[in-house]
Amino acid sequence: MNKLIKELKRRNVLKETVAYLVIAWLVLQVFSTVLPIWNAPLWVLQLITITLVLGLPLWMFFSWHYQITPSGIIRTKNLVNETKSSKGNRILNIVIMAALLATIALIWIKPGVFTSVSADKLSIAVLPFTNLSDDQKNEWFSMGVTEDILTHLSKVRGLRVISRTSVMQFKNSGKSIPEIAKELDVEYIVEGSVRKQNNQVLITAQLLKANDEHLWADNYNEDLSDAFRIQQEVSQKIVKQLRIFISPEEEKALNTETTTNILASELFAKGRSIADNRTRENLENSIELYKEAIKLDPLFAEGYAEIANVYMLLHIYGDLSKEESAKQANLYINKALEINPNISRPYSVRAMLLIRDGDWQRAKINFEKAIDINPNDATAHHHFALYWRERPDPDAQKLLEHITAAYKLDPLSRPLNQTRFMALLTYDQTEEAKIYLEKIRFILKPEEIIEAEGLLNSAIKKDLRELIYSYERALKNDPDNLSLLQALSRLYRGILLDRTKSLHYSKQVFDIDSTNPGYIVDKLNTLYYRKQFEEADKILSDDALMDLLHPIQKIVMLHNYYAFQYDFERAYQYLEQIKPINPIVYYSNKAWLFSKKGDSKTTYEVFNRPGFTLMDHSKALCFAHLNETDSLFHYLNKISNYAKLDFKNHSLMEINGSTAIDPYRNDPRYTDIMKKNYFPIDAVSN
Repeated sequence: MNKLIKELKRRNVLKETVAYLVIAWLVLQVFSTVLPIWNAPLWVLQLITITLVLGLPLWMFFSWHYQITPSGIIRTKNLVNETKSSKGNRILNIVIMAALLATIALIWIKPGVFTSVSADKLSIAVLPFTNLSDDQKNEWFSMGVTEDILTHLSKVRGLRVISRTSVMQFKNSGKSIPEIAKELDVEYIVEGSVRKQNNQVLITAQLLKANDEHLWADNYNEDLSDAFRIQQEVSQKIVKQLRIFISPEEEKALNTETTTNILASELFAKGRSIADNRTRENLENSIELYKEAIKLDPLFAEGYAEIANVYMLLHIYGDLSKEESAKQANLYINKALEINPNISRPYSVRAMLLIRDGDWQRAKINFEKAIDINPNDATAHHHFALYWRERPDPDAQKLLEHITAAYKLDPLSRPLNQTRFMALLTYDQTEEAKIYLEKIRFILKPEEIIEAEGLLNSAIKKDLRELIYSYERALKNDPDNLSLLQALSRLYRGILLDRTKSLHYSKQVFDIDSTNPGYIVDKLNTLYYRKQFEEADKILSDDALMDLLHPIQKIVMLHNYYAFQYDFERAYQYLEQIKPINPIVYYSNKAWLFSKKGDSKTTYEVFNRPGFTLMDHSKALCFAHLNETDSLFHYLNKISNYAKLDFKNHSLMEINGSTAIDPYRNDPRYTDIMKKNYFPIDAVSN
């Protein structure tokens, strides 16, 4: 080995290799600076890089066999004059020193030269473009421009692109670029304006550093039909300015438009904005907008994908059955992928549908596909995090990994930040959770802060009573706050088994506002638990109050009224009225009713019904009614595993607050499970 090193030195291979690397790096820096000025295609810089890399072994081969001397290039084995070799060495030393001095000068002049080509992702946010048009109807066109540029940049793997839900919060915020960059944790900001008038459009865009340093700007005054080309060009120029190496596939994606129909783009932007507010009415309205968009452009794959997403959500936020939700969503998923198999949304939506069916392996494959296509898809990362929480064998590490990735892409999302906070508690990172809560406090609603503080203290002290104390402290400052009163009613029943206190708070809520359907339902159920059927009968007999309820709520309350009194025949008569309206509610209540009746045959028939999946906590309560202890504790242990990952423990609270569990409260298996999840085992049922 020493002999080889000595020979490498004699032949100047090491020095000449160092000289090559330094000069090659300088060449790359020069070309990466000047090529964007000449608007050269991105592949030119890639070709130069590949050429220099391939040239290195050839240069080393040349250095071994030849040396550069004042007399010219001579084969090393023919070089006998040491003076010539020494002079060649001095020339090489001068070349290396000159190259190093040039490198130092470049770093001095341009300090960010190393970071721009680092392996770490650069981060960028595209702020909402300002609508300068006189007609405010052009606001959706302006938003469409913003989203299109954001979508294009998201296709570049070397960029971390902030999600639209976070950047939209800075629309007309008046905050400075450094302030925005700090909140979003990004290095670069894109901002601009749009003026649309008749068939002309003026688009201005500029790229800024986080410190407000101007990097690039351009104005486009073009025909309206060229709007999509402009958006594409803006995205390409930003990538060039950041000097990011992209693959041929990424370059192709940058040159591909989602739609070429301006009105379709506006409808799409409007649909996404409306769908952000998750109500049944808004989701249904967004579907109509998306359908108008795909009617204008039948090849608008993203439009089909968003329709699929909304149909999936309508099972959660609306009253669409699981079967119909899946049927409609899959129809539009398949259409979207038929048009363009390289968009992420259809795969993540399909994954969510597969979770409902308990097909965890295929759900995982689809989430991985979605994230592989678009690593900047914050929603896919968020939902994949929830996947790791909900699956039969939860993984806290994976949950935290993906929720953190989602957070970096969408740092101002309330639901996402709440999930990440819970993940930190799950992972017993209470100190980090405490710091994190202070950081996101400004995002959360007041009631969410109260809950978060209570959960944090519960994790620190390993006692869920801290959650109750948090709400009680808040109630002292706001004694008529309905949300606080309602939460305390639920918590006293679910944590402390104090049904008297639960009814007390429920009555307070009802006395303050007896017109809210949710409050009416809560009070009735609390009265049923306390066996105060005469008082419940007064509410049920009040036509004005009952007319405030949704038809299904009304029927379920009457069903529960008789079921809690063990009048199963009357209860079943009301249950049958639900079947044609909402099969999911029907079968869920049927399993509960017949298990309470002790009819295991009918209960199992519901469990095994094709296309219907009963939640684990509901199965646990059914087995409690049927006195099937082993099955009860099988599901309690299963729930305990993922309840730890969903720190709010809603499922365990519902189980613990149920009268069906009363016979098992002293069972060591039950007390162990509840203690593990920070329930106070010394609580006494009232």
